Amino acid sequence: MNDKIIREYYTAYETKDWHMLEAILADGFTFTSPAGDDHIDLKQYKERCWPNAINTKKFDLELVLIAGDDALVTYNGWTNDGRLFRNTERFKLKDGKIMSNECFFGTGVSFPNNQPKK
Repeated sequence: MNDKIIREYYTAYETKDWHMLEAILADGFTFTSPAGDDHIDLKQYKERCWPNAINTKKFDLELVLIAGDDALVTYNGWTNDGRLFRNTERFKLKDGKIMSNECFFGTGVSFPNNQPKK
């Protein structure tokens, strides 16, 4: 079950489906990343992170480890213009929903921000 939820998280970005994503995020969801996101709530996540979906083409999930309600995922992500971003994310789940996501950016590559390529 948790494996399916984790995979749906990435599918939502690939298909640009906010409702799919929102359905698997728990009340009280938080997101943390090195981009200045320190346990931001769902509203801030939608405003700051979700716009990146428009630039995201696909995810190649390299490693998905599930241990109860904990998950680690390492992936190669691809932007619409062919740029690579490689991250590892730690998820906490509860009752079949994602409670938190901590994203760790890979070195030498960037996240698919919604800023135009320079």
